Amino acid sequence: MVRDLEAALGDRIQSLEWMSDATRARALEKLHAFEEKIGYPSTWRDYAGVPIARAGLIADHYACAQWEAKRNAGKIGKPVDRGEWFMTPPTVNAFYSATLNSINFPAGILQPPFFDPSWDDAVNYGGIGAVIGHEMTHGFDDRGRQFDAKGNLEDWWTADDAARYKQRSDRVADQFSSYTVLDTLHLNGRLTLGENTADLGGIAVAYHALRKALARKPAGPIDGFTPEQRFFLSYARVWASKQRPAQLRTQVQTNPHSPAMWRVNGPLSNLSEFQQAFGCKEGDPMVRSAELRARIW
Repeated sequence: MVRDLEAALGDRIQSLEWMSDATRARALEKLHAFEEKIGYPSTWRDYAGVPIARAGLIADHYACAQWEAKRNAGKIGKPVDRGEWFMTPPTVNAFYSATLNSINFPAGILQPPFFDPSWDDAVNYGGIGAVIGHEMTHGFDDRGRQFDAKGNLEDWWTADDAARYKQRSDRVADQFSSYTVLDTLHLNGRLTLGENTADLGGIAVAYHALRKALARKPAGPIDGFTPEQRFFLSYARVWASKQRPAQLRTQVQTNPHSPAMWRVNGPLSNLSEFQQAFGCKEGDPMVRSAELRARIW
């Protein structure tokens, strides 16, 4: 799936009408340099020498903190360990590291509702596939794009390409700032821009990858839903949740991630693929008008 997603993002970078050949070459270089960390680390951390005893929880805590501080201090003056993991394998999360140019998917997230090897491709690509695409496109979002293929802070974009990118990302920011969450409280499109951009790009790339998978192994309807519809339903199911108003208000004001409802309805309303899958028409609630539609990757 990761290989399919990387190939799909490569296809899309190749076909971007707004990106120059110079920036395109650097973008593809960065894409092909992604380090993939999936499941668990190749080398396990050795905790030998950490004194742990059943009688003292606080003492155990300080012993672990001292050991970790010593381990970090031991990195000084040594080459960067590009294979180091910054999440434990059971963690249900994923992330992109700009300084290592790595995409990271611990074992904890490789389970329902994101992934199950018994599910058909459409459901898996709509679940973990969109997560993979999300983390990959973080490498090219408003923050990630400032780092090169080796993780160095470098401006590798031409001025014109950077301006065209900003124009498109501004459209994403404006879209999410227009959403009212509670009373008169709006989403902060600037605060959430990186995550919203990654959601939008991740879904588009995952869908492109699904088309590659279906070309190899065609599939038909299941329970009355086409593969394309199952893809989007799977993505929406990942974000099914309930939040109390107070918690929602706190998230909107402090968190770079949009609330779950808008992580689904926001990006999907921009995608012609979603509209075609469900037969939506211009003017429908889930179809943004052409002049407002956001599309980057």
